[in-house]
Parts: sequence; structure tokens; C-alpha cells
Amino acid sequence: MIKGVLENGKRFFSKQETSIFSAAAMIALAMAGSALLGIWRDRLLYAKFFAVNPGQLDVYNAAFKLPDTLFQLLISGALSAAFIPVFSEWIDKNKKKANRIASVMLNWLLIIFIGLGLLIYLWARPLSQLITADFSFDQINLMTTLVRLLLVAQLFLLMSNFLTGILHSHQRFILPALAPIIYNLGIIGGILFLSDRFGIFGPAIGVIIGAAGHFIIQIPLLKMLHFSFRPFYFELSDPAMKKIITLMVPRNLALIVCEIEMMVTIYWATGMGKGALSLFYLAQHLSQLPIRLVGATIGQATLPAFSHQRFRNGFASFKNLLCKTLSQTIYLIFPVTVIFLVLRLPLVRLAFGAKQFPWQATIVTGQVLAILSVTIFCQTISEILRRAFYAMNDTKTVLIIDVIGVIVNLGLVFVSVATGRGNLLWLAAGLSFSRAVKFFLLLWFLEKKITAFIVADTLIKGVKMAFSAFMAALLTWLSMKVMDRFIFNTSYVIPLLFVTGISGLVGLVVYVGFSRLLRIKEFFQFFHLAQNLFRKTKAC
Repeated sequence: MIKGVLENGKRFFSKQETSIFSAAAMIALAMAGSALLGIWRDRLLYAKFFAVNPGQLDVYNAAFKLPDTLFQLLISGALSAAFIPVFSEWIDKNKKKANRIASVMLNWLLIIFIGLGLLIYLWARPLSQLITADFSFDQINLMTTLVRLLLVAQLFLLMSNFLTGILHSHQRFILPALAPIIYNLGIIGGILFLSDRFGIFGPAIGVIIGAAGHFIIQIPLLKMLHFSFRPFYFELSDPAMKKIITLMVPRNLALIVCEIEMMVTIYWATGMGKGALSLFYLAQHLSQLPIRLVGATIGQATLPAFSHQRFRNGFASFKNLLCKTLSQTIYLIFPVTVIFLVLRLPLVRLAFGAKQFPWQATIVTGQVLAILSVTIFCQTISEILRRAFYAMNDTKTVLIIDVIGVIVNLGLVFVSVATGRGNLLWLAAGLSFSRAVKFFLLLWFLEKKITAFIVADTLIKGVKMAFSAFMAALLTWLSMKVMDRFIFNTSYVIPLLFVTGISGLVGLVVYVGFSRLLRIKEFFQFFHLAQNLFRKTKAC
């Protein structure tokens, strides 16, 4: 019996997912668990440090930026835009050569990371001073130490996310999706068990432990797929490697621009008083939750699928898959966006409204979250649109769009600061507006690249979905107000949880009901998908 359970578990975690939304559903379930742990992590962190020393918490949040920038430039640029599309093609052609390509890529990434990481380690102090506006001498000292410590975690995350890219190319999604859960558990452990002894260094040590776990959990599945890593193999003359490098350059330039944007945001936020950066980060974390659960999960599943589809079946098949994926993603994100916007304040209170988190901080976080939530839809769909360009080996267009978006954002924020109106709400407004600009530009350029990409049927479906989402938002708001005023005392956590949960459920039921009434095709597709997933789960 035990052997049978182990075998079933092994098959479940290693099985190949060929359907985008089946794969995305599996990723989303794991990511939902990770997101809940992430909220608990932030709640513990802010309860522990915000009331006692918000300035120290600002330092902790700011310290991630330098190591994370190095990670983003190497991994985000390499994997999403360059490595996965090329590696996926060679899996279909020659798996042995695909493994050689992966070895060369990983070896070079490690060499570059160690070299640049050493520079960041040596120049941690001046770099910390460069990206912060109003940190004291003690805060800069603390940030310097934390930056150096977090470089260790980023080394583990670099290797781990590269393994994730390999597994995704093989269309294995379940086990890599569990890795962020391990990462968050490591940080939570650091907060709970190390903070009393080591202070703010406790969570930082937890980050290293979680990052190591993120890496280790993926190794067994990699061995099952017979991936053989070749150390000290640096051959760059292969045409496949040249193609990867060609695709990486525009993507990395786009990432550099985006990282500069975030560093400027950190600089301005740290000049708005102690705790301002931490509150901005809280609102960002919450606004990213639906984007991660819908956009990022589908995005992770689409890139290898788009690449395989284009290589195996041609451009027309790729176009059909892209249109279908976008329609289904739009159907999912519409209700999430409007319900999230309506329930923003209860969500902030539930996530971070601990006794140590002041009411005024809750109000400010809710206001910033409201502005950021307006473009949840845009960001989610952009995750798919970007990967469509990457699957077509076009990273230059995305670079141009990112540059335009950053110029718009920084221009708006600079004007607000120059006119004396600079605050967290203006920072959020600039960020949201630039994301909307990027979304429309991605859509416009893709329409030019793919003829008849947006058709009348798509627009009609969009109007039906938008109307259903509007009705869901209205009923969500009404149910929340009625329960808050006449039924529950929401000054306590449990009643607040009931109000938020029931109101959100009412919104989803209304959306599903109108979807069925208006005969939106995507509703029936997801209904059948849910039935199939239930049968698979039951079989396991």
C-alpha cells in the first residue's frame, strides 16, 4: 500500500502537462499556497518590526534590490526571453544537445553572477547610499551587511530558477511550483525562531535557508528526466548559444531600464519618512497576488507551449493557441480585478492588520493598493503578450515598450515631486499608468505583427465579460456593506474574515451566473476543465 502511494505521488509530481490551463491550474494551486504563506510571512515580519523600528524594516526591504537586480538581469533575461524558447526547440530535435546547451548556459550564468556579485559585495556601501534618499549612517551600515548576506540567497535562487526553466521546457510544472512554498517557509522560520536572537538578521538568514530549499527540492525530478550537467563547459560558438545571446541582449536592456525605475522608486519612497517604503512594498505584494496566481502561472505554462506549438505546427497553430489563451485569461482576470478592487481595505486588514500594525498605516496601504489594483488586468494580460513576442524570438519590441513605459512613469513621478505633491499615492499612480501604457503598446504591436489578431468576436466576448465583472463588483460591494453594517462587527478578525470571504464568493457566483446567462464560451471551457481536473485528482 505504501509503495503504491509513493508510486502515485511520484507519477503526480513528475507527469507532463500538455494543456496550458491544466498546467496553469496545477501551478496556481501551488502558488496559492505560496501566496498565503507569503501573506503570513509579511504579517509576521511587520508585526515583529514595523511598530518597533519601521526604519529598520525599510532597510530590510531596500537591501533586496541590489542582489535581486543581479538575479533579474541574469535569470529573467536569460530564461523567459532566450533560454526556454531555444531549449524547448532542441528538446524536440535532440535532447542530448539540449542538455549541452543548458550546461553551457548555467556555467556562464554562474561565472557572471560570481563576478558581478563580488563587485556588489565590495561596493555594497556606496551602492546602498546611491539608491536611498534619507537613510542614516546606522541604516546604511545595516543595509550594507544585509546586501552582502542576501547575495548568498540569490546564488541559490539563480541555480534553482534555471532548473525551473529546464523543467518547464519539459512541461513539468507541479514540483517547480512547490519550490516557492519552501522558500516562504524558510523565511517564516527565520522570523519565528531567529528574530529574537538575531533581530532583522533572523528573516535574512531565513531567506538563505528558503532559497537553498527552493533549489534542492527540484533536483530529484531533474535526475528523473536524465538531465546531465557538464561543469566547466563554456562553448559559445554553437548557433543555438549565439541565438540565446542575441535574444538576451534586448531583454536584459529592458530589465536594466525597469530595475533603474524601481531603484528610483526606492529612492523617492525612502525620502517620504520612515516606514513609507515598507507600506509601498506591502501594497505592491498584495496587488501582485492575483497577477501571480493568474498571469504568472499561465505565463509560465504558455512560453514552452507557444515555443513547441510554433516549432512543431507552424505560425497559424501558434496564433490560434495565443488567441484562445488570451480569451481564457481575460475571462479569469476580469472578476479577480474588480473583486480585489472592491475588497481592498478588508484584504489589507486581514493580511497585515495585526495589533502592531497601526490603523493609519492600514489606510495608507489600502489607498496605494486601490491605485495599483486598477491595472491588475493590464499586467496579467501583459504576461501573456510578452511571452508571445518571446516565442516569436522578438525581444527588441518588448525592450522599446518597456523603455517607453519607464519614461512615462518616471516623468509623472518627477513632475509630482517637483511640484511638491510627491507621496506614495503619486508613486503608485505613476507605476499604474505606465503599466497601462505598456499593455496597450504590447497589444498594438502584436496586432501589427499578427494580422487579424483582434476580431469582432473577441470584442463582443470582452464586452460580455466586462458586464459580468461589473455586476459582480456591484453585488460584492452591496453584500460587503450590508454585512458590515447590520450583521458582523468587523473590528474583529473572524467577522472580518466572514465578510470578506462571503462578499468575494457572492461576486464570483454572480460572475459565473452572468457568464452562463450570456453564454460566454470560456465559462463552459473552464467548467469542463474543472471536471477533468477533478477526475485526475480522484484517480491519483
